[in-house]
Amino acid sequence: MSLAVRPTLPTDVPGILKLIAAVYAEYGQILNTDEEPHVLCPGPYFGAHGGEFWVVADQDEVLATCGVKVEEGVAELKTLYVHPSLRRMGWGKRLVERAMEHARSRGATMMMLWSDTRFVDAHRLYRRLAFEHDGLRELKDSNLTWEYGFSRQL
Repeated sequence: MSLAVRPTLPTDVPGILKLIAAVYAEYGQILNTDEEPHVLCPGPYFGAHGGEFWVVADQDEVLATCGVKVEEGVAELKTLYVHPSLRRMGWGKRLVERAMEHARSRGATMMMLWSDTRFVDAHRLYRRLAFEHDGLRELKDSNLTWEYGFSRQL
């Protein structure tokens, strides 16, 4: 397997949807693109918000994703998903670090994110990367999602 982090291409969208739907299914959830429309056109969406969207792919199979938006000095990390076959191999960390580098290059001094309360492994990663838990919100979406907020200085 020859894997590398790269900016997303329009042809990645079916693989992105497949990966996210599979991760949601691990937690008994269903991906609803009406509630997550940015996953249908991630490159243009994140680009329009001063950010970028990356994938880790093995040929046509998307195995990890991560996006960042940057607005008014604050970056928001979004859509970090890693296929089970790549977990605990450093790909999530590489993607978050790439997002932080991008945010700094765009003048951001703070990064924040919201993560489903069920994504316990991701929360451990964020804490290892010096993010602090600083919020809780209910989305009132189709998956009855509650999310923890995390942030850190860049």
